[in-house]
Amino acid sequence: MLISEKPGMWARQWEREGRQKGLQEGRLEGHREGRQEGKVEIATAILEKQLQRKFGSIPDWAALRIAQADADALQQWALNVLDAERIEDVFN
Repeated sequence: MLISEKPGMWARQWEREGRQKGLQEGRLEGHREGRQEGKVEIATAILEKQLQRKFGSIPDWAALRIAQADADALQQWALNVLDAERIEDVFN
């Protein structure tokens, strides 16, 4: 192998390694996002069931807030249900 061919070989190897690293990072990020989405889905389902059991049907304004919430807000609201006397109290 000529010395002039080595830079091209190195470049191809670095490119392959870069692609492999990018794929691995993409998979990890996808798993993280999937877990986060799963948490939101579970928290949403639990909160909705709690609200329906305690207050009956869920008003549109509450359903909209739930649909737009992140996992932390949903979890807090699920705890708030325990002490709430009205559905409005859950979201304060």
